[in-house]
Amino acid sequence: MLRNYFKTAFRHILNNKAFSAINILGLSIGICAAMVIAMIVYYELSYDTFIPDEENVYRVVLDAKFNGTEGHSAGVQAPLGAAIEQEVTGVDKVVPLFQFHGDVTATITNKDNSSKQTIFKNQDNVIFTNADYFALIPYKWLVGSVTSALKNPFAVVLTENKARKYFPGLALNKIVGKHITYNNDLLVTVSGIVKDLTEQTTFEAREFISLPTISETSLQENFMMTVWNDWMAYSQLYIKLAPGTNPLQTEAQLKDLMNKYNTNANQDENNTMSFHLQPLSDVHFNRLYPGVGQRIAHKPTLYTLLAVAGFLLL
Repeated sequence: MLRNYFKTAFRHILNNKAFSAINILGLSIGICAAMVIAMIVYYELSYDTFIPDEENVYRVVLDAKFNGTEGHSAGVQAPLGAAIEQEVTGVDKVVPLFQFHGDVTATITNKDNSSKQTIFKNQDNVIFTNADYFALIPYKWLVGSVTSALKNPFAVVLTENKARKYFPGLALNKIVGKHITYNNDLLVTVSGIVKDLTEQTTFEAREFISLPTISETSLQENFMMTVWNDWMAYSQLYIKLAPGTNPLQTEAQLKDLMNKYNTNANQDENNTMSFHLQPLSDVHFNRLYPGVGQRIAHKPTLYTLLAVAGFLLL
């Protein structure tokens, strides 16, 4: 029976060559277009889904109103992270990100004790952070360990590609201990190397300088580490809540911190300032809180593309 169906179909195609060619071509184009659209949508919707317990991870963002005009920022006050660690309950991990960029000078000491320096201009994706960053995001360590690599000031962890770029020809274990200088005045030592992430993620940093470095340099003032009534976009903060913690209770504690330390906050109904917990799953899609250099996807557009793919197949 099935063989007869194939014979009938083949005869129909031969007897209606033009009509059959149009149908087959249209079906092929429709399937290919639908597959491409599905791949695009999957790519965008898969951002940060590889992070363990991502439903408990939040970015702390800022909502403000000045003279009745609303504003929103992914940047928060620099001392907020330390205050959360000391005064907010139900938080497992506190991960501050201070974004940084500039020229990088890599120094290699030869066997005859002579040194060679190579300058790499305008390097981005550099952050100051702490060990909780690597406890939050599952990097694979190639050299070094999460417990010690960022413990001391003037230490830096590199991704594998960055390490090979700055120190070509050296084995990874030989790169640890080498020196890097940022903008001619910040000398740090490579303390670890991690494998580059291959997943889609909003965490795009490739160089991780230890957070204690800030307090040992003039960056303490540049990053406004003790200032509560001002902030900058380069200062972001992620937290991971303990299992079972209600985000609304945490937001209430953050409100108390704002009222305690920021004397300019919440003066009246037209001048308010408050923290909000933005779920990690929302970071790639929410245009209210764009990070520096961050690309934001538009979910309604993605769903519209899926509808177009279904229409093409139909």
